[in-house]
Amino acid sequence: MNIATIREMVDRYLQGTATGQEKQFIEKWLQARPEDEQSLQDRDRHTIHTALWQSFTHRTNWSSFATPPVVRKSYSLSNYRSWIGYAAAIIVILSGTVWLTTPLFKKQSPAAQTIIALKGVHKTVQLPDSSIAHLFPGATLVIPGNFNTKERPVTLSGKVFFEVKQDPARPFYVQSGKLRTLVLGTSFEVTAQDSFHTAVIVRTGKVGIQYDGRQLADLSPGKRLRYDVQQNNFAIDEVNAAMLCEWWNNGMVFNQSPFEEVVQSISDWYNVPIEITGTKWKQEKVTIRIKDRSLTDALSLLSATLGFQYKKENNRIIIY
Repeated sequence: MNIATIREMVDRYLQGTATGQEKQFIEKWLQARPEDEQSLQDRDRHTIHTALWQSFTHRTNWSSFATPPVVRKSYSLSNYRSWIGYAAAIIVILSGTVWLTTPLFKKQSPAAQTIIALKGVHKTVQLPDSSIAHLFPGATLVIPGNFNTKERPVTLSGKVFFEVKQDPARPFYVQSGKLRTLVLGTSFEVTAQDSFHTAVIVRTGKVGIQYDGRQLADLSPGKRLRYDVQQNNFAIDEVNAAMLCEWWNNGMVFNQSPFEEVVQSISDWYNVPIEITGTKWKQEKVTIRIKDRSLTDALSLLSATLGFQYKKENNRIIIY
């Protein structure tokens, strides 16, 4: 018998539809303990907790209530309210007993928090440690329940720029696939828009980067690391971090970025699916800035830069 069953049994009792055995059970308890539940002392609570729980978990105790039924009496409205109080007391006591005796209700770790920036909309949030995260459209950030205890780990997919509050005692690190970026206090951007390419750009401070537990490099301001999962290699170059990172102010800025990454960013920013056909364009690198433009203008600018054609088909863009 569980708590839901108990509640249903009490409801039936108050409505006069309980079975004979249910009536015997409840009335026997009310006869044995007619005091109001709130007036019970701690030692009495413990006794009732134990006895009630045993009565539900051991058939021998349940069968002990199969005594001749008590004669039903007529009750006034005040008596009825009193019975309601007793019935509620039974439910409250049993609920408390389940909490005390059931392992499933032991103290649990705090739940993780997932922050999602819908495609077409960027989002800025303050983390529990007062750090700031700017989520590019389509990005997802997961903050575990133990964040800001001994350390400050987060997991992301997509593109997120962080302004990390300094706290040497609690290192801040970002997990994106197998790539881990570790900082103590700095501002940087991590991009993991697909499973093949990941990039880290440092604007201020210094970060350490590992891949699958292997140390790759320490990056200083103005440095960018790109990791190619398929080729299992990485490259570091210098960039204008202030311009590249502040896309919420400066628009989307790309500096020798893979064409696929640029297209994915445009797709997320405008919330329109874009498909690249053929392998020719996928090998291209793009340097371009797109700010305050419509989707049509952005595609026209990109097309003029590389020379590809595109068309709209079934609510999506096809590049060929």
